[in-house]
Amino acid sequence: MNSSNPVALASSEKGNLKSYQIERVDEETGAMVAESKFLYLEGHPREYRFNGQNGQFNLYGERILTDSIGKPVTEFSFQPIAYRIFEDTLFTRSEQEVWAEFFFVDSDNCVASLMFNNTSVSELYRMMQPVFYERKTLCDLIITVKPEKVTSKADSGKSWYIARFSYRTGNEELAKEYRDFARDHHLYRAETLTDSALHRIVSKFYNRLPEAELVSLPESPKELASKAA
Repeated sequence: MNSSNPVALASSEKGNLKSYQIERVDEETGAMVAESKFLYLEGHPREYRFNGQNGQFNLYGERILTDSIGKPVTEFSFQPIAYRIFEDTLFTRSEQEVWAEFFFVDSDNCVASLMFNNTSVSELYRMMQPVFYERKTLCDLIITVKPEKVTSKADSGKSWYIARFSYRTGNEELAKEYRDFARDHHLYRAETLTDSALHRIVSKFYNRLPEAELVSLPESPKELASKAA
């Protein structure tokens, strides 16, 4: 499993770091090593989520993202490394839905993912049209997502939140670092990989492993004990 481990540098390699790498001294050996600025456990990016029921963003469905005064954030911005738009039945749902899956580096320099579905994906397509005619890709941009409350036309008592998307020009230096990192790493989320996905758009640097090589996190002692029982 590739987890961006440090790599020892030969004297001839010093000064030839890749754009996403930094040098540091290994405390145990004293050797100079190169390591990624970005933390990534392959196939298991940090999971950000958009909750369409309350319009909030959270981590792993548990920790609500808040601003400097402790209130839920009203928007969320990121610069994608990779993305895909596809149709699939995910997360034990009963019907096939349209999904957009983004990979990006968060403020803690962790490789992360964020997904949207259905109406929010339609809103994403609206944003993508002018981007196409500007000869850019989503990885060239900083995307801002703002939740917007909508009410059912058939039942005024039903409401939910969709994602509205806007963008501005991204950081070119960061975009280069992200591209270099993506060339050297497999960017995907193991939990969302299926044989039934119908892809509409796959970005250049969405890079999953062949099926036979897919890896998963080690089972916990609790899971192993339940199987043994």
